[in-house]
Amino acid sequence: MKSVFSMLFVLFLTNLFSQNVEYLSKTDRGNIIITQNNEIKGKDYLYDEWNKGMLVLNDSIFSMQDQLRFDAYKNRLLIKDKSNDNEVIEIKDKSITGFSIMEHNRNIKHDFVKLQNKNFVGEAENDFYELVFNLQNTNYFIKKTSIILFDPNRGKGSQTINNFPLEYQNKLTYYLKNSEGLYVEVRLKKNDILAVLNKHSKQMEAFVKMKKINYGKEDDVSKLVNYYYSL
Repeated sequence: MKSVFSMLFVLFLTNLFSQNVEYLSKTDRGNIIITQNNEIKGKDYLYDEWNKGMLVLNDSIFSMQDQLRFDAYKNRLLIKDKSNDNEVIEIKDKSITGFSIMEHNRNIKHDFVKLQNKNFVGEAENDFYELVFNLQNTNYFIKKTSIILFDPNRGKGSQTINNFPLEYQNKLTYYLKNSEGLYVEVRLKKNDILAVLNKHSKQMEAFVKMKKINYGKEDDVSKLVNYYYSL
């Protein structure tokens, strides 16, 4: 029964995708010009520069995009106009509740959802968060990737001023869902993770040993979290 439902769900989504509808009004988007500073090391976007992807509006409408980009430095979602490859559009529509990026280089799909501060324990931004290794379509483990501009010359004295170029660096923040359905910020360390996943200790210990779980690896933590919530 579950497999039949999954197949119907995929067919339903495929039908929506094939419509390739555009539900974004012109007032909810703005044309921009992207400039690339070749003197700065790294990149200000997540994954490939331009990706195939999908926008999700109101958790119910799906719009496929041939070229989508998430600028994590300025925190903006960009697409290219289907009829004009030189036209870049920033999506500002408040009805966007999520999006997906298909990373071409590694053939991996990355799913993002919009969450509010009320979904978290403590302070967190109303923003898009990525579902980590979302192979089982779960939302127990998420992360926020911000990109900052780092100056390697700071604090090294006047002799090193401007000797090294500025560089973009990723800043990762991880969250696990607790028993109350709220996200708790964690480091990828054993104590942090088990403080949230604090039940079924014997089963968890056996699973960690059997699967050789490394608490510092995203994919291992994802396996552990999904196992925990299956108990």
